[in-house]
Amino acid sequence: MRANISLEGLSSEELLEDWAWLLRNTFTLIALNNFGDMFLRDEGGKVHFLELATGQVTTIAESMEEFQRLSEDKNYRARWFLLGLLTELDHAGMAITKGECFGFKKPPVLGGRIELSNIEITQLSVYASLMGQIHQQVRNLPPGTKIKEIKIG
Repeated sequence: MRANISLEGLSSEELLEDWAWLLRNTFTLIALNNFGDMFLRDEGGKVHFLELATGQVTTIAESMEEFQRLSEDKNYRARWFLLGLLTELDHAGMAITKGECFGFKKPPVLGGRIELSNIEITQLSVYASLMGQIHQQVRNLPPGTKIKEIKIG
């Protein structure tokens, strides 16, 4: 099982469109894991990790060379590519094809659990858009706020 999604035929602009509120600078998509999380390079060459489940972007490497080196480390690979969960999905017979990713039926930001029973196969572009919109709407709410409505554009 591959731990990442091929970028062939994917539009970086489309995938990042609903994340413009968070990504203030210009980024180039360099890799995707099977959950749609994005590895992005900024204009200065630093590599960032946009995690769709948490709605957070973090700097993970100062250069592409450092990113490639860290990607070979089993601990970083396990964390960035969710290898434990991928193994569970593989054992459950779940596999994605081109244009798809694993997504959370109920996003963790809305109280969903990061576990096998809460994962489904979904269209990558739709899931990235949906998660960007949800995180934008809930970003300023205090923890524990009851959410009654989410509007998807």
